[in-house]
Amino acid sequence: MTQYDYDVAVIGGGPGGYVAAIRGAQLGAKVALIEKEALGGCCLNRGCVPTKSLIESAQRAASVRDGARFGFITQGLTVDWPRVMKRKDEIVSRMRNGVAFLMKKNGVDVFAEEAAFTDAHTLTLGSRALTAQKFIVATGSMLRKLPFSGDSSAVVGSDEMLCPEKIPEALAIVGSGVIAVEFAGIYNDLGAKVTMIARGPRILSGMDREMTARLAQLLKRQGISCFFSASVADMQKNAAGKTLLTVNLAEGKQKAVEADLILLASGRVPYTQGLCLEAAGVAYSEKGIPVDKNFLTNQPHIAAIGDVLGGMQLAHLASAQGMAAMEHLLGGESGINLSIVPTCIYSSPELASVGLSEEEAINAGLDFQKAVFPLSASAKAHAMAQTEGMVKIVFARESGKILGVHILAPHATDIIGEAALAISRGLGVQELAQVIHPHPTIVEALMEAAHMALGTPINI
Repeated sequence: MTQYDYDVAVIGGGPGGYVAAIRGAQLGAKVALIEKEALGGCCLNRGCVPTKSLIESAQRAASVRDGARFGFITQGLTVDWPRVMKRKDEIVSRMRNGVAFLMKKNGVDVFAEEAAFTDAHTLTLGSRALTAQKFIVATGSMLRKLPFSGDSSAVVGSDEMLCPEKIPEALAIVGSGVIAVEFAGIYNDLGAKVTMIARGPRILSGMDREMTARLAQLLKRQGISCFFSASVADMQKNAAGKTLLTVNLAEGKQKAVEADLILLASGRVPYTQGLCLEAAGVAYSEKGIPVDKNFLTNQPHIAAIGDVLGGMQLAHLASAQGMAAMEHLLGGESGINLSIVPTCIYSSPELASVGLSEEEAINAGLDFQKAVFPLSASAKAHAMAQTEGMVKIVFARESGKILGVHILAPHATDIIGEAALAISRGLGVQELAQVIHPHPTIVEALMEAAHMALGTPINI
């Protein structure tokens, strides 16, 4: 019988990889985790965590500017940018050290090396070799690059936007997805003039159209400009040293946009560079690594999870997939419902969704209804001076079963977990309406929407 160094080797230490490693150790396996950069991956070091730190700083700045509404007057506001950066970096460092502690606590061996397959059971890590009976590939994704005409010296990616030397006076963002919307909010709140250049006809194209249309209106009201069905034709430096973008609009029109920085937020693509997957016999393409329902590749001892699959790029989904894949590789089966995946946008207000959008229900030919509860009827929303959002429930007409929930509201990303639980357990609007929710809160708007679905609205 062949002796291997490890039962399972996990390649990639992001939210999918490190969670999978912990789960494997919990199940008694000898596990190696290989991460060539920093533990926590893109999410912890260059994505989810640092952006949320910046969002908190930016939104607090915006709240101070709006202080008169709450009964206090401020005489100007100065952003201490180095301190904002230091706070962000301290949070990232603390969380990264926490992941390292978890590896040590669970007995996972960590290798800070770049991994490449040499055969189906062997990796090279620098000058050494490592063998394992089974593998999980969790290498994530990288920024999609687009060709630009003209002077592209001011073009940056999301990594650079986490640590610019100063807040730009004017920021142009090419893209209209999650990264674009979140950075637009951050730098708008920090005082920059922000312009979004969207290739398609709307922002956040994968989410419920009614909700994203409302969010787009609110972003415009906050001062963020957005050009739809647009593309960058040319970029040139002007006499003032700023970049002048020529933007192609619909019907042959053009618009000139001046910016200090141009953020390329056109999405991410699977990262498989340097892995030498072909040496292990693993099938893959530029679109990602194909897997079965248990996340196994065409090589049954090698699984793949997270962004490298080329599907939804969400940290919490990668973590769930990591646990499920590890449990299957070690002979068990996961009880995680991988079909119910919340999506969260940390805009202002936040937008969160789970289940079917209205358009998806229509395309599926379902007999459904929707119920919308506006935050203008919420006491807590009035107290917070954030009454522009809403809660929308998509539900089956006959049974009342909840098909989808969409929340545009403060703390929507926290509240959506309750909706995910309801959908994953097959609950209907009747059951949701019968749950006592605390008052006054934003979450009770979910209950109110359920009452509206039943035709028995209480507070509207």
